[in-house]
Amino acid sequence: MIADTIPQLKALSVSTKRRLIAELLDEIYGEPVREAALAKALDARRAHFRRNPGTAKSWAEVKARLRGRH
Repeated sequence: MIADTIPQLKALSVSTKRRLIAELLDEIYGEPVREAALAKALDARRAHFRRNPGTAKSWAEVKARLRGRH
């Protein structure tokens, strides 16, 4: 595994690892990658949940609501 050859990678935060991944993909493909925007959105949602844990729904609640639409 590449992370074994670069031990500093394991010490990086999740956010920094996501930015690194996005930068590597940008370098490979030569254009910004949408995954970076997705990671930022997920980070924002996680932060919202941590501030407001009572607003979260269980997976069972989400499935029931979605099944009720059909």
